[in-house]
Amino acid sequence: MKYAIISDIHGNLPAFKAVLEDAKAQNADMYLLLGDYTSGYPWGNDVTEVIRGLSPAVVIGGNGEGYLSDLRQRNETDFSHNQFKPVYWAYRSLTADNIKYLTELPETAVVPHVNDKIHLSHTVSMVHHKQVADFFNPHNFHIMMTSAPITHDEYLIRAKEALLSCPKALAEINAEPKEIYLFGHNHIQFHMEHDGRLFINPGSCGDAIDWNPTAAYTLLTCTDESWAVKERRIQYDLNIVANGLKTSGFSAYSPMWSEIIRLQLLTAKNYFYQFVIHLIETGKKLGHDEYPVSNDVWDTAVKSWDANQV
Repeated sequence: MKYAIISDIHGNLPAFKAVLEDAKAQNADMYLLLGDYTSGYPWGNDVTEVIRGLSPAVVIGGNGEGYLSDLRQRNETDFSHNQFKPVYWAYRSLTADNIKYLTELPETAVVPHVNDKIHLSHTVSMVHHKQVADFFNPHNFHIMMTSAPITHDEYLIRAKEALLSCPKALAEINAEPKEIYLFGHNHIQFHMEHDGRLFINPGSCGDAIDWNPTAAYTLLTCTDESWAVKERRIQYDLNIVANGLKTSGFSAYSPMWSEIIRLQLLTAKNYFYQFVIHLIETGKKLGHDEYPVSNDVWDTAVKSWDANQV
């Protein structure tokens, strides 16, 4: 059985289609999707339609779907923070049926396979410890790659070493049954095997921030006695996506976010998170500690933002 593991599409329909085409060419038998399908690029509704047509597939929700669920409970007159315009746009661009579908997705799932079980979740707690932050926190990863870049093969070795040398992370790993665990969320492709347990993060299909501007996903082939992991990076036309983003209604709705996402698309560097940090720091300088930041803080941050510093 060959599984195509896909996560963090973020409304990037061209990237998603490129991955699905490659997965089909690789003879994938089933699709396992790990959440965050909209918010970012302006084609979230189209992405959702494609997901609903996939078969066979197991689909769970991520924190992005949680944001949609929260907005579903609120009056749209409350959609007032410029900071959250990507989420507002994603919600407003979806049909009522697609909002219902996405907000009712389960947070976890288990796929049985012979003697193993494949566990699906959007994130796992073992990667959130401070001791492993350089490898799994997007901001820390960006700092590391800016100051002392490493290859992906080096990353896999060092990230595994960081997890296994962190007592809390190792305790969590060893507490799990000897099965297969899939997760996404941090947009950094990763996999490791440890003492009969396999952990896989397929990276971000539509919003790469790991310095490799391609669409990421992972193939997992399971037989009765073994498993094999094959990380995939798929090239697609970034300029077509960038131009589509620039001429979209989303760009007119939020020019700043559109430009940040465009730069991130073309470089796979972490513009989004860097700008959020800039927002928070701007608020502190102005004596405002609230989160989300006020639109006055937003305006000041936009004027003082220098993308060349990323």
